Amino acid sequence: MTILLCAACLFAQQVPSSPILIQNVTVIDCADDAVQPDMSVLISGDRIAIVAPASQVKAPQNTQIIDGHDKYLIPGLWNMHVHLGNYSDGKAALLKFLVGGITGLRDMGSPLDDILRLRRETSNGTILGPQMVVAGPIIQGPLPFQMPVFISANDIAAARDTVNMLQRRGVDFIKVQDAIPRDIYEAVATQSRTDHIPFVGHIPPTVLPEEASNAGQHSVEHFGGRFWGVLIGMSSRESELHADEVQMYRDILASLEQKQAPPLTNMRSAFTKAIVDSYSPQRAERLIELFRKNDTWQCPTLVVLHTLWADKEAKYIPEDLLWADRLLRKEAEVASMMQKAGIGLLAGTDLPPDSKSGTLQDELAYMVDAGLTPMQALQAATCNAAKFLGKLNDVGSIQRGKLADLVLLNANPLENIRNTERITVVISRGRMVPR
Repeated sequence: MTILLCAACLFAQQVPSSPILIQNVTVIDCADDAVQPDMSVLISGDRIAIVAPASQVKAPQNTQIIDGHDKYLIPGLWNMHVHLGNYSDGKAALLKFLVGGITGLRDMGSPLDDILRLRRETSNGTILGPQMVVAGPIIQGPLPFQMPVFISANDIAAARDTVNMLQRRGVDFIKVQDAIPRDIYEAVATQSRTDHIPFVGHIPPTVLPEEASNAGQHSVEHFGGRFWGVLIGMSSRESELHADEVQMYRDILASLEQKQAPPLTNMRSAFTKAIVDSYSPQRAERLIELFRKNDTWQCPTLVVLHTLWADKEAKYIPEDLLWADRLLRKEAEVASMMQKAGIGLLAGTDLPPDSKSGTLQDELAYMVDAGLTPMQALQAATCNAAKFLGKLNDVGSIQRGKLADLVLLNANPLENIRNTERITVVISRGRMVPR
């Protein structure tokens, strides 16, 4: 690992000099479902200079040539939900993400100074890593403890001041999580609109999903989080279940204040069974249409949702696990419905790059299992991410003038999405990543 990091440090300081030509490759553009065989892609500096039939492209002098015969070129992948953590942990994780074909990251909550430094150093080439957009610390409500990854806003004024501070420090967006009272959530939403900075995150148990969408929340993570906000919004018992989740939130805070383990009522079968059994197709259709109208994107993170009941200390009983499985299947069904309805879906993991629980490629596989096509799953990690971030002019597809963030695969991902794991070359901003 030390040798790899040293090579990466030297590599990060190099400026691309000679052009790179990928010859006779099948290009999977993602932007328009295009599959183009027998193509050549010429990279000059950090940009794509030519995308054309191989017969029409001649290699300039001193060009490094990559044989793309029987290989498939896709845009670099974006993992739209990660937590890099402190500087040293994040620096190590960045290279691992990049080697895995991840050329872009959305960090959803890390210590402020550390994550801003990581973004700056990957941007200027001091260290090797994916492009980054970052939230800084997550805004919560009053909490009886402190952590660098959270900022506790104790009242409305503090919430507005926190948004202002983060905006001034240069974060790309604001994130909210579960432990936030309704009035503080509304203050964050209002101040984010005033400061013209997007806000994203969970659907707190104190807020309904339609309220979050109408407030301008730009993306919903994990279908709302561990209080299952999106599915509660699709329930015929929404009012009753919403009152239950508010009480659960209060009970958790009370336990934390007494330094006791919080209850896991939100993970037990009594609650999850009620959510699944009361699912209403009509209410689901209505909520999905509201998300579409308000451009409320979804980052399902299906891969991490499958880890939530793995904690042995929680002592889940078989009934808990039975209804957990049914709830997860319902969320996969909802993901497919959202895709068909035109809701923007993003691919994210909420996991480290070397996690045994899953990778971005596993997330893409879960999306396909849910009913998306392999192309739609790829788009969630490429052109959808670019559109959501306002970066379509630079990334998300394989077109002339765009950044040369590319992944060369040994097999066709449209035949089997798992072929996104069969990486032979990763190119980040025009430079081949050392493997």
